[in-house]
Amino acid sequence: MPRSGKSTLTALFRDLAKGLEQQMYFWGRDAQHAEGNLFVRTGFSKRPSTGLKGTSCYRLPWQGGAIELHGSHAGWLGESGGMIYIRPFRRCVHWHESSPPVPGKYPNQCYSGGDYESLYSCSRPFFNWWIAHEEEIRHLTPGGYRESCHQLFKKLPRSRPWLPPKEATRWVAGLRDDPANLPRARRFTENS
Repeated sequence: MPRSGKSTLTALFRDLAKGLEQQMYFWGRDAQHAEGNLFVRTGFSKRPSTGLKGTSCYRLPWQGGAIELHGSHAGWLGESGGMIYIRPFRRCVHWHESSPPVPGKYPNQCYSGGDYESLYSCSRPFFNWWIAHEEEIRHLTPGGYRESCHQLFKKLPRSRPWLPPKEATRWVAGLRDDPANLPRARRFTENS
């Protein structure tokens, strides 16, 4: 990764956390899709939550680790940990364990923040999956599905709409590929 400076990565990860608030709503819609759970259809295993009752966790082996999705967190974990977005905290953290958090329980000793270059390095598999998942969704659903998710999200009370779906995926690809030259999300346009 080109050195983009701590403050640049810090700001980009704040933008990413805002985007993940919206994206997690989209993923919730994917799990409840009328034609069947899109995560199960794309290879995820589903298991009951060990923490929050009445919810499910999803896991997909991915690039030497696994994608972990739950309503309270999402991320990628390998043998020495990885990146987790913790929804109640509204931030991405470096998770130090190889096993995912118990939904709703995030012991302080299991994660850290602040070292954004390290967090960036362990986030790349997650970015790769996010981009690949959005491509799969375009193939599995009728045209306009993700845009309809975005419209529904915008109507929710207290929602904080982020970039439209196509721009969001392009922004994540920019974060993965060239963070030093990526504009902040609020300045990101179709032509960026």
